[in-house]
Amino acid sequence: MENDMKNLEEYPVEIRLRIFAAQLYAAAGLGMWCFSSDGMVYSTCENEKELLDFLRMSDCLDFVNQKEGGWNRPVVLSNFLGMIWMAEHVYRDGKPVYYTLVGPFFLSATSVRQIEKALGERIASLSMCRQMMRILVTVPVINMTSLNQFGRMLHYTLTSEQIYAADFVFQDEKIRRFADEEDPSAFRYQDADRVMRGEQLILQAIRDGNLNYREVIEREAYYDASLLSDSGDTVRDGKNSVIVFIALCCRAAMEGGLSSRTAKEIEHRYCTETEKCTTVTRMKNVCRQMLDEVCRQVHGLKEEPMISRSTRQACDYIRSNVKRELSVEEIARVVGYTPYYFNRKFYAEMGVRVGEYIKRARCEYAKVELLTTHRSIQDISDSLHFGTRNYFCRVFREIVGVTPAAYREQTVQGRL
Repeated sequence: MENDMKNLEEYPVEIRLRIFAAQLYAAAGLGMWCFSSDGMVYSTCENEKELLDFLRMSDCLDFVNQKEGGWNRPVVLSNFLGMIWMAEHVYRDGKPVYYTLVGPFFLSATSVRQIEKALGERIASLSMCRQMMRILVTVPVINMTSLNQFGRMLHYTLTSEQIYAADFVFQDEKIRRFADEEDPSAFRYQDADRVMRGEQLILQAIRDGNLNYREVIEREAYYDASLLSDSGDTVRDGKNSVIVFIALCCRAAMEGGLSSRTAKEIEHRYCTETEKCTTVTRMKNVCRQMLDEVCRQVHGLKEEPMISRSTRQACDYIRSNVKRELSVEEIARVVGYTPYYFNRKFYAEMGVRVGEYIKRARCEYAKVELLTTHRSIQDISDSLHFGTRNYFCRVFREIVGVTPAAYREQTVQGRL
């Protein structure tokens, strides 16, 4: 019976959306819109005509429509006033047939003066500006926690599948900082306890080697790292915060049993990649990749407690030197064994040959390069000594499941 209650697919998506629309309006005063290729189908929003004008004055609809194949996850949109909508496509037989929008809403109590200034730059008529101002005061204000919850609910309503807030697509990364502009201190620290709880959950998940850390965080607390500085340079402030967060995670990994050498190598690698980032989106990807790696590393240690110290040392050495040409003889010499004995011991404990482990370590490093840099696949292949691009692509696909090009594209679009 419980599983039957969770399965929404037996109900037509139109009915599910109507129910969800009623719940949204009851809970937060939020409206819902439905658009087909021919235009708007229906809306549950008050002041529908006027708010539709605001929507059309922005490039939000163009952003939703421009992606071939549609969006299979929530897309957060924003216009010149900081009004927010959230959209996702409805699919039939694997093809998008129409899309639905939730909103509009604000993420902060935006000042009247700021709105008047923005409207004045777009609309010459004073009377029309005043009329629009009367409409805008009815737009609800919600916080990022609620936005994440509503986005996950929308996706579940459409697909019966769970999704993480980190998987949302943002039209404009400045959305996260929009409410920060009026009163930085009031916004930044109003959820300090919740942010701290989220951070502690992440660090404990790393210590435990919990591969389901994202599920734990989503269920228990909302977490979005606060900026450590407010220099006016969003990218620089983001880098400062991410670098400190990486250091905390690597320290937690050491507390979970990871060797200090491996933890410091991971910290150095991801801090270096963070400095190369030019957008907040890429920094988020670096964080996601870093969390996956440290949790997986600690998990592996706890799953295989019988692995000897010398084999762990060999694994650490391989991961720390993936950009160098490595040989079994060199690694065996580092751990103090003959190549023959080392080969047998490594295979017995790790279940793979040394050469296979080196390829896997290089593919893990390649994933970071693909995710956080604009380097060509050929350059990445050369730097990791795969010999040829074709061989690199074949090995990467065998280990990761997709080609390097597909991994880069799908990760950027949030599908991996």
